[in-house]
Formats: sequence, structure tokens, C-alpha cells
Amino acid sequence: AIVRFDLDSPAAMEVVVPGRTLPLEPGDVSLPQAIEFPTAGDATAYGWYYPPASATVHAPAGTAPPLVVMIHGGPTSDAVPFFSLAKQFWTSRGFGVVDVNHRGSTGFGTAFRNLLDGQWGVVDVEDVCAAAQWLAASGLVDEQRMVIRGGSAGGFTVLAALATADVFAAGASSYG
Repeated sequence: AIVRFDLDSPAAMEVVVPGRTLPLEPGDVSLPQAIEFPTAGDATAYGWYYPPASATVHAPAGTAPPLVVMIHGGPTSDAVPFFSLAKQFWTSRGFGVVDVNHRGSTGFGTAFRNLLDGQWGVVDVEDVCAAAQWLAASGLVDEQRMVIRGGSAGGFTVLAALATADVFAAGASSYG
């Protein structure tokens, strides 16, 4: 919304342009869960897992949901937990989503970030594959229905993962 108010009297707020109503009910909002998972070379990588959340869509009993793996750009940027309609689009339709902080991501110290030096297209691919496989082994997602997507440096990681690993059923690279 766009509002107008006097700093001396903020309670007397006037709505100039009302905000849009989100197409989600509270039961349709997936909250991120911090994950740590093992990856190649006895390393650890990180991510944010958003489980499926829907008040109306439910998977058949005894089945695990499909997974969308999302990769940040950068390549040394990071995935952070925030409300994203792009993630909620998938989770409200029965998909799990993981936003991966592969080795080289910012926010885990200089040594962790430097693990990408000279290894771009290698350790990031190992880590996105490891995240998906760890979630599948944990029973949280269906290993036969995992896809990967990313843009820019994340799009490059998508292409490298599809070319070098047999983990994902499909991928979407935006300007990789």
C-alpha cells in the first residue's frame, strides 16, 4: 500500500493506494527451514528448504513431493530466507523447494567462499546435487521428480549440473 501520514501523528494514516490481496491463505505459506547437508570431499553445504504447504492441495498418501532446486546468482551471492511469491507458487502447488548455498556462497566465512575459487562448475554442481539427493534420502522429496533452476551464475550451474550429473529430470537456465 501507499500511505500518507504526519510524522507527529502516524496513527492518522491515510491509504492513498491500497495494497493487493495475496492469493494465499495462511495455510498456503511455506516457512523456510535451514538445512545443512554433506557434500563431496567431506564438506558441508547449506540451504533453505521450503516444504509443500497448501490448505487444499495434498499429495496422494505414501508419496513424496517433487522438488525444485533453486540456485542463486553471483556466483558468490547467497540464498536468504524471505517471503517470495516465486517459491510460494511452487510450494502451494505441492512441490518442495530448496534454495542452495553451495560452497562459495557469501555468509559462511571467507574460507567457505574461497572454496569456489578455480572450482566454479564443480563444487557448486556437487552441492546442488548433494542437496537434492540428501532431501530425497531423508524422505522429504521424490528423487524421480527433481528439477533445477537458476539465473545468471545460477543458470550456469543449472547447465553444468544437467551436463555432468544424472540427478535432475529437467532444468531451466535463465541467462546462464
